Amino acid sequence: MAGHDDRYVEITTRLRSMRSFCDFLSQGGIVRVALSDGGPYKDVTAVLLERNRREAEALARTRRQLYPDLADEDVTPPLYSRH
Repeated sequence: MAGHDDRYVEITTRLRSMRSFCDFLSQGGIVRVALSDGGPYKDVTAVLLERNRREAEALARTRRQLYPDLADEDVTPPLYSRH
């Protein structure tokens, strides 16, 4: 059962991270990359946001399929403590 719990926590942690990154981008965060050393930067925010949203949706579906008996955020103890 511990492995079952560990995998659920791993998936949930990854999903939270992806959603937080999507929130950051949605709220004005910008990602730019240079295609070569010394080259101009290209804004890839929209592409990265869409890709991460799709990946988060797929991961959420996978979690629901693997753990249908658990609520979306049913992790004990909580993954993060709030102070």
